[in-house]
Amino acid sequence: MSQQINFGIDLGTTNSLISKFQNGTVEIFKNPFGQKETLPSVVAFRKDRIIVGDKARELIEKDPENVFSSFKRKMGTSESFFVPNTSDFKTPVELSALVLRELKNFIYTGEKPEAVIITIPASFDTIQSNATKKAGNDAGFREVLLLQEPIAASLAFANKQSNATSLEGQWLVYDLGGGTFDVALVKIVDGEMRVTDHEGDNYLGGVDFDIAIIEQLVIPALQQQHTFPDLLTEMRSARGKYNTLYHILLKKAEEVKVQLTGSPAAEIEFEITDAQGQTHDIYLTITREQFESIIYDRIQYSVDLVKKILDRNQLSAADIQEVVMIGGSTYIPLVKNLVASQLGIPVNCSVDPTTAVAVGAAWYAGTKTVSVPKTAENQPLAAGVPNIQFKMAYQKNTADKEEYFTAIVTGPVAGLSYRIVRTDGGFDSGIKPLQERISEMLLLAENTSNVFNLLVFDAAHNELAVQAPVIAISQGKFNIHGQPLPNDICIEIDDLENNTTKLELIFEKNAILPLRKTIIKEVMKTILRSGQDSLLINVLEGSRYAIPGSCVPLGMIEIKSTDLITDLVKGSDVEITLQISESRDLSVKAVLLMNEQEFSEVFNPLVRKINTAKLIDDIRQLRVKAADKIKSFKKSQQYELAATVQDIMTELDHISERLELLSDDDITDEKYQLEERKRKLAQHLDSTGKDQLIVEITELYFKRKEYCLWNIREEEDNARLSRYEKIVAAESAYLSSQSYYAIKAKIDELNDLSWEIRRNKPETWINAYYYYANISTDDYTDPQNAARFKEIGERALERKNYEELKVAVNQLYNLMPDTKKESDQLKGTGIG
Repeated sequence: MSQQINFGIDLGTTNSLISKFQNGTVEIFKNPFGQKETLPSVVAFRKDRIIVGDKARELIEKDPENVFSSFKRKMGTSESFFVPNTSDFKTPVELSALVLRELKNFIYTGEKPEAVIITIPASFDTIQSNATKKAGNDAGFREVLLLQEPIAASLAFANKQSNATSLEGQWLVYDLGGGTFDVALVKIVDGEMRVTDHEGDNYLGGVDFDIAIIEQLVIPALQQQHTFPDLLTEMRSARGKYNTLYHILLKKAEEVKVQLTGSPAAEIEFEITDAQGQTHDIYLTITREQFESIIYDRIQYSVDLVKKILDRNQLSAADIQEVVMIGGSTYIPLVKNLVASQLGIPVNCSVDPTTAVAVGAAWYAGTKTVSVPKTAENQPLAAGVPNIQFKMAYQKNTADKEEYFTAIVTGPVAGLSYRIVRTDGGFDSGIKPLQERISEMLLLAENTSNVFNLLVFDAAHNELAVQAPVIAISQGKFNIHGQPLPNDICIEIDDLENNTTKLELIFEKNAILPLRKTIIKEVMKTILRSGQDSLLINVLEGSRYAIPGSCVPLGMIEIKSTDLITDLVKGSDVEITLQISESRDLSVKAVLLMNEQEFSEVFNPLVRKINTAKLIDDIRQLRVKAADKIKSFKKSQQYELAATVQDIMTELDHISERLELLSDDDITDEKYQLEERKRKLAQHLDSTGKDQLIVEITELYFKRKEYCLWNIREEEDNARLSRYEKIVAAESAYLSSQSYYAIKAKIDELNDLSWEIRRNKPETWINAYYYYANISTDDYTDPQNAARFKEIGERALERKNYEELKVAVNQLYNLMPDTKKESDQLKGTGIG
C-alpha cells in the first residue's frame, strides 16, 4: 500500500539536514554524536575509513588533500576529486551520496526510508538536478523527488504562522546559502502557494566570501611582508606549493566570517614558508569593514537580481509584504542591511535561516506518497483481483474541517464494497457498497496533512489488492501549486534564411511542472538511406531569445540515414513530443510521419563537460560578433548600444584573462563560474539592440500583411481571405510578445500565402526570368547549361509557354553560385 514519503533533506553546500513530517509537526533529526542538527557537507578519506561531517572538517588542517567540501557547486559537471589516501577519484555525486548516507544515521527511530525529498537551488538546471537525484539513489533511496529551496523555505515560513489561512499578498524569499543564491516571488492563490518568478546564481554564496577573504585580504597582506612568487596560482593548483595551505585558509576564513557577524574584528593565524625556505608565523587582523568592502559587490549583485524580478513583474515595494531571509549567509549584517535599505521592503527573519529549507522539505514530504514499488509495476493483477480504476476529485488544500470527496469507479464493481480510513485512525467511513460513483464527507484533523486510504473488499469482506490512489488533503496548512521550470526548454531548428539555426520554445520559464507538448515540424532536407546525413532533435535549456550555442544541451536524438527504412524526403513531417516530470526527467519522442517510424529516449544528463580551450574559442567568436555589433551601432549613431556591447566585450576579455591563468589541474570551480558567466554574456549580447530589430521586423510585417491582402483582393479569393484572417487573428499577441522569431514566423505565413497566389500568375515567372537572365552567364556554376536555359526561357516567352518558362527559371536558380544561395550551405538539424 502506498504511504507518505515524510522525510526531507536539505543537501547544502556547507551543511546538510534531515527532517520528518509526522502528525502535523516537523522534527529535525540530530546527529547522535554531539546532538547537532546540522551535518557539515564535508567528506574525509583515511586509509582505513571514510569520515563525514564535523570530524572530517577537523581534518582539513591535518590532511587537507584527503578532505573534500563545497562539492555541491560542481554537481552536474565532469569534475572529479583525486583522493591520495585511496589512489582513487571521487565525483561530486559520490561525495554527496556519502553525506546523504550519513544523514540516515540521524534517524533514531530505526526507520529506513526508501523515498525522500531532496532540496535543490531553484536555478539548478536539468543536469544538476539529475545529478542530485543520482546521489540520492546511490545513497540507497529508491525514490528521490526534488524540491526547489525557495519553495521549501516558503512552506516553512507560511506554515509557521499562527493563522496561516489568513496569510495574503505576495512576498519574496531571499535565499543566500553557503554556495548558491536564489530569490523567488511567492503568492497564495486559493490556499496554495505559487512561485510566480525567480532568479538565482549557482555560484554565489558563503564560499565565495571565504575565497574573497583569502584572495583579497590575506594574500595581499602576505605579499606586502614577504616574497611569494605566483602565490595565488601556487595555492589554487592541485600540485601547487601552497595548495595545502589554501585548504587550511578556507576553513580559517570561514571561521573569521562567522566571528565577524557579531564582532567588529577577527584574527587569522597560520604558518607559511617563503621562497627562501624561511618559515613565518602570520597573524592578521581582519575587520568587519574590510570584510564588507570585499563582499559588497556580490551582495549588491544579489539585490540587483531581486530588483530584476520586481521590474519584470511591474511591482513596487508597496506590492510586497516582506522579504523572508533564508540561508546561513543572511546572518551577515551587511546582507540584511543592504536588502532592507535598497528595496524598502520589511525584512522578515522569523524563521531559522539554517533549518527553514529542511523544515519545508518535510512539510512537502508529508503531502507526497511513495510510488508503487518497481517490482510491482506493470505486473498482471493477481488471480481473482478485479481491474478497478478510480478517478478522484477533491480539494487538496482547505480551511474547512471536512472535505467533500467523490470518485468515478470503472471496472466490475458488482458485489464489491469499499472503506475509506484516515491513516491516523481519526476517520473511518465504514464498509459500503462499491458503485460506479461514490462520495464521502471526510473528517479532517486540523493544521496538518490528512492522508486517507481507500480499501476494496470482496463479497466475503476480504480485502483485495486493488491499487487505489492515496487521498491527501492539507487542512489549515499550505501546499504548493507546483514547481516552476527555472529556464526555457527549446529545440534547435534550422533558419535557412540566415544560414544558421535558432531556438523554438517548447516549455516556457516559470511554467508549472510536469509539462507535455507535441509539435509538428517539417523535414528541411532529403536524407537518403545510402547517404551519411542525419536528422537531429536537439533539446536545449536556456533563454529562448539566445543563440543555441549559449544554452545547455539536455539531450539529442540523432536519426541516422542507416536508421531509416526508406529515404526521408524534404517537406515531410516529423511529430515531436516532449514531456518533463516534476523532478525534471525529460522524455522525447520523434515520429517520422511519412516513414511511420518512431524514435524515443528518456534523457537523464548527469554531467556538463567544460573544455577550457573550447571555452576560450567560444569567447573569441563572441568577441567577433560583439565587434560587428559595435561597428553597426556606431554607423547608425546608436552610441549607447555600442557602449553596452563594449562593456560586454570588456567582460569577455576579463573571462579570457582568468581562463589563461587557470592551470590544467585547477582545483576550484572557477571554470564553471566563467562558463556560466560567458553564457549570460552571450544572452546579453544577443538581446542588445533587439528592440531595433523588433521595430524593423514589425514594419516588415505590416508591409507583408498589406501586400498579401492586396493579392487576395485582386484575385477575389474568399478561401485564401479566410486563411489570411486566421493568420492575423492573434496579431496583438505576437506583436506584443516582442519576439523577433514569433513575428518573423507570421511574416513567413503571409509570404507563403502570397506565393500561392503569385505562383500561378505569368508575370511572376516573367519577372523571375528577367532577373536570372540579367545575371552574367559566367557567374553561374555551369555557364554552358546556364546559356542553354536562358535560350529555352526566351523561346518560352515568345510562345507564351509559361510552364516551360517555370522549368527554365527553376533550372537557372539551381545553377546559381553558392555565394548567392548561402542558405543551401547550412548543415543544421534538418528540421524547421
